[in-house]
Amino acid sequence: MTATVKQIRRGTAAENDAFTGAIGEVTMDTTNKTLRVHDGETLGGTILAKQSEIPTPYTMPNNYDFVIESQAPTAENNYTWYRKYKSGWVEQGQKIKELAFNTPTSATLPVTMANTNYYASAQPVHITTTTIFAAASTLAALANTTTTVLLGQYNTASASMKISWEVKGMSA
Repeated sequence: MTATVKQIRRGTAAENDAFTGAIGEVTMDTTNKTLRVHDGETLGGTILAKQSEIPTPYTMPNNYDFVIESQAPTAENNYTWYRKYKSGWVEQGQKIKELAFNTPTSATLPVTMANTNYYASAQPVHITTTTIFAAASTLAALANTTTTVLLGQYNTASASMKISWEVKGMSA
């Protein structure tokens, strides 16, 4: 088997500094043992960092927040979902929950909350002129906890109704 050797344009740091390569051209700096990427305009191109030049471990600034854990709604988890962020913030809910007639209904949270200082909302999936939905805020006798949230109560003569709910706040 024969090998084919491919080489890219190369030169010393000084030679690279004085060179404006074509758009997309890559050259090697033989002095600093690095590559440069060219855009057809920038004298010397853009020097690419070597792995040894990247801080270890690389950390993002403290004010960056991103999802570290999540769950998609499936039949196996009763269509509950959540997104938990690095900061501890969590958004969670359920795609559809059925409420029984004239019965206060609560939901079990997929992620435990830090305290009861969170935002909870529930919306009817289908509304007709006869639908009366008492939201949790009107049912003051029943309190939310860190693991369950009172959703509301369906107050019509129909058998049941469906809602979607969401809770946002800090996780435990």
